[in-house]
Amino acid sequence: MIKTRFAVSLLAAVCFLLMTGLVTVAQDKSAPRQQEKKPEIKVLEKAGAEYPDEARRAGVEGKVVVEVTVETSGEVSLTRVVTGHRLLNQAAIDAAKLWRFSNTYGGPVTLTLTFEFKDSDAPAPQPQKPEQAKEGDIKVVHKVDAVYPEEAQQKGVEGNVILEVAINEKGEVADARVKSGDELLSKAALDAMKQFRFSNSLQKPVLATMTFNFVLGDKDKTAPKKPQG
Repeated sequence: MIKTRFAVSLLAAVCFLLMTGLVTVAQDKSAPRQQEKKPEIKVLEKAGAEYPDEARRAGVEGKVVVEVTVETSGEVSLTRVVTGHRLLNQAAIDAAKLWRFSNTYGGPVTLTLTFEFKDSDAPAPQPQKPEQAKEGDIKVVHKVDAVYPEEAQQKGVEGNVILEVAINEKGEVADARVKSGDELLSKAALDAMKQFRFSNSLQKPVLATMTFNFVLGDKDKTAPKKPQG
């Protein structure tokens, strides 16, 4: 009985010292601590906005920024348009309400969603079609003589190469194609034509006809004739 009472008294004394802070229990610092997961929000489902017919007919395009409140359930409870066109805003709001999230913040979170409206069915802008230049509309300010191809000389090939030339508003050769001429001479004419520069009084794309005359034994004849309207 004496030993039992002593053991009980010793246990009571240790408990008293622990409670008063006079004795501390050593902690195992080597034991790994569990890292707390940071709250986050993830998109689970998203919906695209439907292009309103009225906006499409009116040619209205652009972006709509919508501010949404995401509840802990992940559902969107409130929506507010930050910026956007009146013909597009409601479509963006309707789409935003269909989004679903994973929200671990423990409370509502405010986000912004951006919806872009662009009419992919709209016809692409057509490039300006060049018109035929008339007498005096363009003038040659820099020309290059065509180099007579050796193969054509060896085979005795002579003749004219007629080119249709597209000249931009700056007077540069934008494109050139062969209308007629021997294949052995055509490339030489095209190579020379691409280096030409013009003064273009119309300041818009125009078409002109240029002729290169290849004659054996006369290098000057490889120069082009005056452009024809």
